[in-house]
Amino acid sequence: MTGRMSELITLWTHSSDAFLILDNKAGILYANPVLEQVSGLDMKMHIGRSIGDLLGEGLISNPASLKAIHHRKTVTSEVKTAAGKKLLSTATPVMDTAGNIHRIVCNLRSMSIIPSSKDIRDNDIFSKEGHTPYSFKVEDIDNSKYTLVFNSKKMSTVVEMAYQLSSVDSTVLILGETGVGKELVARLIHNHSVQAKTGEFIKINCAAIPENLVESELFGYEPGAFTGALKSGKTGYIEVANGGTLFLDEIAELPLGIQAKLLGVLQDKEFFKVGSAKPTPVDVRIIAATNQDLEKMVENKEFRKDLFYRLNVVPVNVPPLRERRLDIPALIAYYNKLIGEKFGINKEISSEVVDYLYWYNWPGNVRELESLLERLLITIPQRSINLSCLPEPYSSSVIDGPKSLKDNIEKFELELIKEALEKYGSNTEAARNLGISVSSLFRKMKKLEGSRS
Repeated sequence: MTGRMSELITLWTHSSDAFLILDNKAGILYANPVLEQVSGLDMKMHIGRSIGDLLGEGLISNPASLKAIHHRKTVTSEVKTAAGKKLLSTATPVMDTAGNIHRIVCNLRSMSIIPSSKDIRDNDIFSKEGHTPYSFKVEDIDNSKYTLVFNSKKMSTVVEMAYQLSSVDSTVLILGETGVGKELVARLIHNHSVQAKTGEFIKINCAAIPENLVESELFGYEPGAFTGALKSGKTGYIEVANGGTLFLDEIAELPLGIQAKLLGVLQDKEFFKVGSAKPTPVDVRIIAATNQDLEKMVENKEFRKDLFYRLNVVPVNVPPLRERRLDIPALIAYYNKLIGEKFGINKEISSEVVDYLYWYNWPGNVRELESLLERLLITIPQRSINLSCLPEPYSSSVIDGPKSLKDNIEKFELELIKEALEKYGSNTEAARNLGISVSSLFRKMKKLEGSRS
């Protein structure tokens, strides 16, 4: 066995997915240890036998490997075992130089996700075709008016940080791409804080206020402060949020002149209304959010350095959906249920759709996923939503994704490495648990990341 193959077998040994390597007659040459747990069958008893034998004895049904051999292409199917396990199996033929099938590589994934302590289960969430409902963690915010749904360690860490920050009144800067859920994190912090008892959560979208109105909207004004001003004057959002939390979304869009006045609120706990020479005291917690690189904006003199450091007391990074893929099936399940109840729609989402969307990059993050689910549930006439229902760009970028063995293995390796680094927190521990050297880990990380840049 070559060093490269030995290393690959080591990776498969530590995988949470099951793998089979078959010959061109579907004879079983190799099975990684987790296959017994996933399938419920003693695979050691079947090494050297064929998938056809297992099928004939009623130990498995609907194997993808036999279809892959017949059609000479990658096939995905739902497999049931005699032990009552339900699996999603993808079989990929490996051709020799003459164009003949040499090997079949089968990936088998359990069609259930381990339940969490705070979860939702609904037997109608996914297709009845052997698919077990997904379970996921839910953080209810403001009596379920807002909800954080997740299943990944990365989002669990963000939620834990939100709870930690709710016990103090430090200024918080929430960073993350559009649609990742920055406002939900801000609301979670507020709802478990002292400010929730003494004041309200006031949200301001800094990009939505015309520049000439920002100052009066935020700070308010005195009667007759300018032409067209109300005779009674106006209370600004900062004063409305007194005792509570002011959430400044898209803080990067705030004009430089207003940034200076906001700095005064943070430093001195007071502000001046437009047209007033008398300061107004205020006790408000500021939580800001942006999808921009504020440090770069500071360098370009597009954002005040002093305000940046005042805001950046405790930064919270909300990762994009493509970096927390375990949240994708959970969110699909949640929005299928939520949107279905809203519109009185009862649709099934096939396991293949969930599996394919798991690998989509989601540039619009959670907001994009929610929009896609609503579109599918409303526009697809049939009750079961399958792969043919996916619109562009999802159908082309997902279904026409990597099909070669090399691409699939590289994708699998990268996911294993990411999971190990996230779980163990150090390169040394990750490499040890993957069964490879640290130098080999670095080489793979560099190679795999480079192939995707």
